[in-house]
Amino acid sequence: MDAKELIAQANAQQPQLIAQFKQAVASEQLAHAFLFTGPRGRGQDLVADWLAMRLMCRNVTADGQPDGMCDQCQRIASHEHPDVIQLAPDGNSIKVDQVRYLRDEFTKTAVEGNQKVFIVSGADTMTSSASNGLLKFIEEPVGQQTAILIAENRAQILPTVVSRTQVIDFPALGPEQMRTSLEAVGFTPAQAELARTLTDSVDSAAEWLVDDWFNSAEKAVSDIVTGTLKGDDTTFTHVQTALVPLAGEPARARVLLAMLAQAWRDILLGRTGDASVRFPGASEWQRLSQRYTTAKLLEVLDIVLAAPQRLQKNISFQTTVESTVLESQFKLAGL
Repeated sequence: MDAKELIAQANAQQPQLIAQFKQAVASEQLAHAFLFTGPRGRGQDLVADWLAMRLMCRNVTADGQPDGMCDQCQRIASHEHPDVIQLAPDGNSIKVDQVRYLRDEFTKTAVEGNQKVFIVSGADTMTSSASNGLLKFIEEPVGQQTAILIAENRAQILPTVVSRTQVIDFPALGPEQMRTSLEAVGFTPAQAELARTLTDSVDSAAEWLVDDWFNSAEKAVSDIVTGTLKGDDTTFTHVQTALVPLAGEPARARVLLAMLAQAWRDILLGRTGDASVRFPGASEWQRLSQRYTTAKLLEVLDIVLAAPQRLQKNISFQTTVESTVLESQFKLAGL
């Protein structure tokens, strides 16, 4: 991602936080240590990079934005700036050697200019001893240093660290912000509308684009819903051949069940004249669903919404979906 795109995405995802940071920098009231908290995918990394750019940009715009064109902004965006130290977990946690490196960097002055920025992603994966080792450097920065700790789980951060940082809770993205951000990472407008109903994390959604997983999942779910409405016996086979291979890890299985529930919501939304349907096949579903009462369709939605509870009881994904399809077809047939 280039600098100008990074700046645009940070502003699109968290405009209010960006406005607050612009004001704090302009009034010289910026804290020297922050803790960004909240589920990943809400723009924490983008805002951290934006702030580093704002502090180091050579040509800040009239409205307080980094220009995205100078060498400072471009090197920060490409993670090549010597005075922006970025640390992320090596595997499942931040290792001792990484913490030693970070502590060494805290004792050094800036290579260029007089500003240094430390961005620590996954700060909640540090051990207590590692976190304690950073405390004095957060409390007593050398020169102009800004530390940004990023953590999904605030409860995993030592209270002493939390008390010495300005905590910024990242809110979930609004519908329009989510759509814009999803399109920016590669979703079509129609896909973005569906994806935003399934997650509030842009990062998680972006992973669904790898190997065309999202398109495959959308088609498999659409075919199963169409087959269920038709009472087609081959729908069972489609569950096994098309949907189960897409389940993989538990998180993907949950997304597929959420997608299935959204499909049935689309059918009911169409029944009420609501145009905000998410699936491209919704028009055909409206035609097929005319033979059923709204009450029947609501009963099917209740069956589909109960499916995740089966997974929680350690029932396999395949059995869960096959049972859901069978019960739905029985309900629609009046059995």
